[in-house]
Amino acid sequence: MIKVTDLTNQEAFPNTKYRFSKVTLENDDAVVLERDFIGENPLHYYLDPKLQEVIVASSIREINGYLKSKGSKFLWEHVRAVSNNKKVTITSNTFYTANPSIIELGPTLQEMPEPTVDVSNIPAAGGYIKNLFVQSIKDRLQTINDTTVGLLLSGGLDSITTGFYLTKNLNGKKLRAFTLKVNEDEADISKSREVAKQLEIPLTEVKIGRDGDSISIDVQVYDSSRSLEKEYHLSDENINEIVKKALTIAENPKRDNLFCSLAMYLIGQAVKNEGVKIVFCGEGPNEMINDYGFQPPAEGYPDMGVSSTYFRQALTFGLKESDLQLGRGGLGKHALPRMGKMFAYYGIRLESPFFNPDIANTLTRVPYEDKDYSVIKPKIDEAILGEDGQKVLGAFEGISKEKFQDGSGISKIFEDYSQEQLVELFKKIYGANKEAYIKG
Repeated sequence: MIKVTDLTNQEAFPNTKYRFSKVTLENDDAVVLERDFIGENPLHYYLDPKLQEVIVASSIREINGYLKSKGSKFLWEHVRAVSNNKKVTITSNTFYTANPSIIELGPTLQEMPEPTVDVSNIPAAGGYIKNLFVQSIKDRLQTINDTTVGLLLSGGLDSITTGFYLTKNLNGKKLRAFTLKVNEDEADISKSREVAKQLEIPLTEVKIGRDGDSISIDVQVYDSSRSLEKEYHLSDENINEIVKKALTIAENPKRDNLFCSLAMYLIGQAVKNEGVKIVFCGEGPNEMINDYGFQPPAEGYPDMGVSSTYFRQALTFGLKESDLQLGRGGLGKHALPRMGKMFAYYGIRLESPFFNPDIANTLTRVPYEDKDYSVIKPKIDEAILGEDGQKVLGAFEGISKEKFQDGSGISKIFEDYSQEQLVELFKKIYGANKEAYIKG
């Protein structure tokens, strides 16, 4: 009989109807682990021969803590991740060989049939994606019992689009936006204020300050008419301790990813303090478009251009599993987990309605010239918003295209931390050598 300890975070992910991950026991001799198509929530397992059990958790940190509580040594090499769209079956026969059955749950993006829309027609493709996106929002809201939901409003295109359609489909629920700032005059914070006012939703501004090695968090809560309801000082922490905590929770020392996780760690404190347990975000479309301009040759795809459909499918969720950067796909491996783990740490569930197989199947196929990767995104977002959205929000020219951690100013606060330092800190925390992240 196989022994299983399930540590998955059910508090942060209730009522999800297997949209994230699933743990099932079959016939007392098999544990079946499944992770959804794009891999919205991480799922890890640990085979411990000493305790003779399979330990399953949403995070490696939880596994590490459990083993320490049992007086058992944690070994990074015993950790396995359930890849997105995979079904892993562990039986007593495969436990000691660490060779479980692994099968694909469904087709990858490269194997999916083309959507029933002319993807070269931007208005038509945008309208098609809009319908899928709205349905994704509705489906997620139906699983939420809370009367108030949050929105991470970065001031970028995708969070604006998410906020617009959330306000139209709340069905009695209340919405509160949260934004992160270092300086008052950042372009992204200005846009967040403008959008919150246009959409008539309350906005909580989380201000991060640095004085030497001390990081402060101050909160200003505005109502929908931009009147200040309250402001307060939330916390002070040592910068080194924040970095160590973020590394421990995010379980990834890659510098760019960690800066995003640091932003989530800081704003997550305020979201929790305001009593919000579900937060929506606009994560997803940048990888589907390759809006960051990843160069295929550098990622192991030598014969493709920036706009290649196949490459963008790989960035999102594709066939190639061995590539160091993409792995099972940029989204599933890096985007939501680096954010979702941070919020789950606070007992908060992160929702990204763009994480939808049909949206990914459509958006990754929208054609454009390689030189236009930095201008295609506004066109698509405007098409998704349609005339109604554009009337409310205005033109998208001049909107920041920076990542949340950059546009908010967080990256500047932590810029002293080099990739080498982060890898060394991570090694001390988990005993894992991640020098592959150090280039040069």
